[in-house]
Amino acid sequence: MVEVADRAVEAAWKVRNLEDFDRRLARAARRLDEVTGGLAAMVVYETALMKSGRPPEEVRKMVRSFRDAFEDEEEPLTIAHTSGIMNVEGNDWFFGDGALRVLTGKLLGQFQHRVAQYNYVDEREVLRRWADGYDTRLFVRRRIFETEPVIGVVGGLDLYLLQHLRVAAGGNTLVPGPDVAGALEALGYRAGADPYETLAAAEDLALRLDLPAPVVGEMLAELGREGFRDYPEPPRGETQETPSESSRGEEIASEGGAVSGGAADEPGEQKPVPPERAERAEVRGDPASGEEPSRVQDPQAKDAPGVAEEEGPARKASPPGSGRQDEPGTSGREDA
Repeated sequence: MVEVADRAVEAAWKVRNLEDFDRRLARAARRLDEVTGGLAAMVVYETALMKSGRPPEEVRKMVRSFRDAFEDEEEPLTIAHTSGIMNVEGNDWFFGDGALRVLTGKLLGQFQHRVAQYNYVDEREVLRRWADGYDTRLFVRRRIFETEPVIGVVGGLDLYLLQHLRVAAGGNTLVPGPDVAGALEALGYRAGADPYETLAAAEDLALRLDLPAPVVGEMLAELGREGFRDYPEPPRGETQETPSESSRGEEIASEGGAVSGGAADEPGEQKPVPPERAERAEVRGDPASGEEPSRVQDPQAKDAPGVAEEEGPARKASPPGSGRQDEPGTSGREDA
């Protein structure tokens, strides 16, 4: 875990210290606006068309054509209205593929049902809440997104399309494509990582850069497409301080576990007493400090103040023959 954290810190330093970091950041933000600037219905429509495998530019051109043809100021292209239009239109708006038309209708229907569960909430906000929701992130993190209530019912979407939909809906995530994986590998991450590992590493890098994950995803995708590898090397001590090599070999105790490999395991050695502990010991030993041990603190202490007074004078030994005869109610028993 220490090596993973060190790698993430070093990668964040390399990206932030690129000579053209600001320009790349601005370009990534502009490209992201093109993806997330549409209506909720158009976001769903675009995601379904991406399944065709056509270039994103061609897909967005089809979405713009549909919007120009059917958008009306008096009747906006809500999810319900868009679904009604697509029910009567042909497959020309789906590159002639009827399966894409069915997929789009299912996606629109699922989000229409989710919008109906909210009162007076904008459709884009409903999609954003779904994209950033804890349940959605949990299904992805556990690699069972096929069972997610929306995507699982629709079916036919892979992880890349799901992430594209989440990003387009305004979620703070990214698409773990091959270009992103290549950029992470050039930054020192493990080669051959699967999409889930790529997603986790890129989102962690975004946290360390203190930037939105979609923006970092666009930057990494651009670096991956370029095959960029000329990253600056951080000078020693520039990144966060890491534990020494000797401490890495020690076993660190987990919650509720024991610690091994420390000084406590070496016989004959005692840990140095902290200065404040030694100071407290001196104070307790000084009677003038008011820290003397009391009877309450240590009932067994014989030298505690007040002990002698509490005990009183020593009791004399009983004379011979005394015992049960001296007990009340025993008089006269001998005579009996």
